[in-house]
Amino acid sequence: MHCWDFHNCGEKKKNCPAFPVSGKNCALLAGTIGSGQPLFTFAQKSERCLRCAFFHSEHYAEEFEGALEHEPF
Repeated sequence: MHCWDFHNCGEKKKNCPAFPVSGKNCALLAGTIGSGQPLFTFAQKSERCLRCAFFHSEHYAEEFEGALEHEPF
């Protein structure tokens, strides 16, 4: 099960950076919608993720199976 199914996001999921690849490890991505507005800093996001039922469920996967794309420093 992906986070957007767990949280019943519906069409909102299309605006989330976790969709469609990172629905099982959304805590690793900045800007996910979760249960409200997107949070872009790790401090903000980690606090919310630690309170998230999906994060603590058997559906959350700690491994990242996708490829991260980023700009070089």
